[in-house]
Amino acid sequence: MNDKNNITENLQENQELQNNNIESKETDLNQTQQETKDELSELKEQLEKQKDAYLRLLAEFDNFRKRTEKEKFEIADVIKGSVVRDFLPILDSLEKAYEACVNDESIRSGIELVIKAFKQLLEKYEIKEVDTECEFNPNLHEALMIVESNTPNKIVQVFEKGYTYKDKLLRPAKVSVGKLNNNDNNTNEDKNEEV
Repeated sequence: MNDKNNITENLQENQELQNNNIESKETDLNQTQQETKDELSELKEQLEKQKDAYLRLLAEFDNFRKRTEKEKFEIADVIKGSVVRDFLPILDSLEKAYEACVNDESIRSGIELVIKAFKQLLEKYEIKEVDTECEFNPNLHEALMIVESNTPNKIVQVFEKGYTYKDKLLRPAKVSVGKLNNNDNNTNEDKNEEV
């Protein structure tokens, strides 16, 4: 019987050892599993941070690209406006020559063709003449004189044409502006006053 007891005891000890071993392995496995979950969670968090940083960088780059493109066009517009502004006195001279050439029709028609071609070129590049058939607008017109008139605040005379480029003023129109007649107060004063 002793042998049976020994065997039973050995079996029980073996069973206990196996159970302990299984519990130990389960604990190790649970611990490893928890560590793996923690590590996976940390890696997911890092991945989200990296993804967020990437998306921010991508958006920042896209904004930079758009801003650079816009600045490029703005610089081109400034340069075009500057070049056109330098050519406007030539057009002014041609128009004055046209007005002065009343006796020679062949020269006058030649100048007229050049002026027409010049104005077509200006129109092609969105350069427009400032309207002077209207009320005085300090954003578009420069008043050189004020003259008495029955139409107050209207442009009476144009000394130099003004031009805009894409709704930006290149050169204001230089004009004289009408002021309502005040014959009662100032009969002896000069009727025109310079600004």
